[in-house]
Amino acid sequence: MKTKYFKSSVLFAAVAMLFAACESDRDDNPQLGPNHTATEFVVNTSAVADQYIQLAGDKTVNLTWTQPNYGVNTVVNYKVQVGLVENGSVRWADGYLDTGFTTCNVDISGEEIAKVLCKLDGFATEDDYVDMGFREVAMRVAADIKTSSSALIEGTEIMSNTVTFKHMAAYCMVPTKGTLWVIGSCCGWPEPSAGNKQTLVDGGWFIEETEIGSGLYKGTVEMPEGDLTFRFYSKLTGWGSDDNPEGSIGQQAKDEAKEYTLPHSGACMPGKGSWTFLGFPGGTLDITVDLNNNTVTFELL
Repeated sequence: MKTKYFKSSVLFAAVAMLFAACESDRDDNPQLGPNHTATEFVVNTSAVADQYIQLAGDKTVNLTWTQPNYGVNTVVNYKVQVGLVENGSVRWADGYLDTGFTTCNVDISGEEIAKVLCKLDGFATEDDYVDMGFREVAMRVAADIKTSSSALIEGTEIMSNTVTFKHMAAYCMVPTKGTLWVIGSCCGWPEPSAGNKQTLVDGGWFIEETEIGSGLYKGTVEMPEGDLTFRFYSKLTGWGSDDNPEGSIGQQAKDEAKEYTLPHSGACMPGKGSWTFLGFPGGTLDITVDLNNNTVTFELL
């Protein structure tokens, strides 16, 4: 991220702040000068700091703090950093949690914290993961003020004190490339379940994300000769339904197949509508699924 610096004259003339503060409001329009460096920024010790906390994707960790004493009412940007307490000192993560905040009372995703802890532990793949149990986890908050164009105002950066959670346990949240499982007549319509994962892997009935978090999936699948019908599943948790597709991705929401011809480019969405290609000659089907734009492309190589 590039930092844009402003001269004092520009700041005094142009940067007038009138925003909601965390703790109080003012009727005047104070200006923020380049020397408004906060000297106080306190994160509060959590009421559950001494309790045993098992992180989970559907759970959050609450953290509160007081707004830095900039001397004016303004919108402040906050970022949370996580670290592990080891031998009396903290080994901090490189960078901050993905989610930023502008309030002083936040609920932090257990998934985000677990992801950072897995990275600190050096787990590169799911196969590397080892349950490390309950450990002391540290958190601190960085604050700053930006202009309306998101440029950092020099001199407003400040780091809070450190608070710790004495007994916090992560779970396997190692970032990996996503997988789309090909489920259909080509592989005998096996249930998209964890018990069938190895069968799907061995048969090559999947395509993978090009990069972690890209949302773009590409791959080739060897398809048998005959009438071909299939859809995709992003997770192996069951068939789902029209109202709750459970990771199913098709050409429409309703569980109904529609006929197409190759090559084909079109739309996709969460749903169970399958693609059908009658009289498929057999061979390598090149597949691209873009979940950013909800599109698919199929081509016979």
